[in-house]
Amino acid sequence: MHSPPTSSQHTPDDSASGDLARMLAQRNAELDQFAYVVSHDLRAPLRGIANLAKWIEEDLGDQIPEETAGQLALLRNRVHRMDAMIQGILQYSRVGRVDTQMEMVDSRTLVAEAIDLLAPPPTVEVRMEGDFPTLPANFTVLEQVFLNLIGNAIKHCGSAEAQVRVIGVDHEEFCEFHVVDNGPGIEPQFHERIFQIFQTLESRDKVEGIGMGLALVKKIVEHQGGVVSLKSDVGQGADFSFTWLKTPDDSATPGVRNGTSV
Repeated sequence: MHSPPTSSQHTPDDSASGDLARMLAQRNAELDQFAYVVSHDLRAPLRGIANLAKWIEEDLGDQIPEETAGQLALLRNRVHRMDAMIQGILQYSRVGRVDTQMEMVDSRTLVAEAIDLLAPPPTVEVRMEGDFPTLPANFTVLEQVFLNLIGNAIKHCGSAEAQVRVIGVDHEEFCEFHVVDNGPGIEPQFHERIFQIFQTLESRDKVEGIGMGLALVKKIVEHQGGVVSLKSDVGQGADFSFTWLKTPDDSATPGVRNGTSV
């Protein structure tokens, strides 16, 4: 009589799971290599175009016609946007496929640093309200969420008395964060669209952007088990919110980022 499998024996299901894990790891590695090659091959000619425009301006000097100068500036703007789109695609494709080290992060310090990095103009007031606890996250990934949401609010406020409020709400099992602005607001019919890649509601020549920021926010937050939502209407500003689980997973490391060690 055969004895049942013990914990040290491998069942067919274990073998199949191992094969699947190895296959997925190989596919992810291939995707990363493909993304790197495509990025390098696409960005190299873009840099060449930007350099060429710069050399033409330098060669012509003061003799360059005003119309030509404007066209060259437009060319550089398009090159910069294309480069940003490539970078955005790479960031979006890597969410959930690349391991990120978790740590305990002081969210108040993280948000303050994000605001400092964005350097809001004097016409925009950005303030923090509520609770900002320490929570498990990858510092860079969570900071990217706040940089996109706060940066988006600053960009679209468009008011002489523009205000952006970053609000933290500490729940028992998760944190809830809001980025609220007093800008022109967004019609409800566009609420889902703006979270799709390369979608913007205003002309890219009017407001600089590639339409990747909110899509990246949604993918990052949902990958972490959270939810992104928007409350807004025309003339009522916008309230972007997201949730972040407080329970660390097995990859979290001891200690507190930008705070006191525990």
